Amino acid sequence: MQGMIRDFWGIKKDNLKLEIDAIRDKCDSLTWDAIDALRNIGNIGAHMEEDINLIIDVDPDEAGLLINLIEDLLKRWYVEKHEREEMRGKIVEIAKKKEAMKKKS
Repeated sequence: MQGMIRDFWGIKKDNLKLEIDAIRDKCDSLTWDAIDALRNIGNIGAHMEEDINLIIDVDPDEAGLLINLIEDLLKRWYVEKHEREEMRGKIVEIAKKKEAMKKKS
């Protein structure tokens, strides 16, 4: 997640929480809430509690939802952006060709 935020949004802070906070106004609120929730869930494993015997399981359905969020962000932030840029570039090229044809007439 941190690499995606740094790459897509160009944000680099001291920690993931600060980076997520920095994109709050760049995402819709539900997406931001889900990204922050993913960070909170990840913190359970990343920052062990004092009682190392405390284990909080993530069941397969929950893990699937977390993976789906990452896949959705990849699609929205990278794939769809690329497709939009490609389509808009083609439109610009069409306009240039039509303008050239108009000048030849």
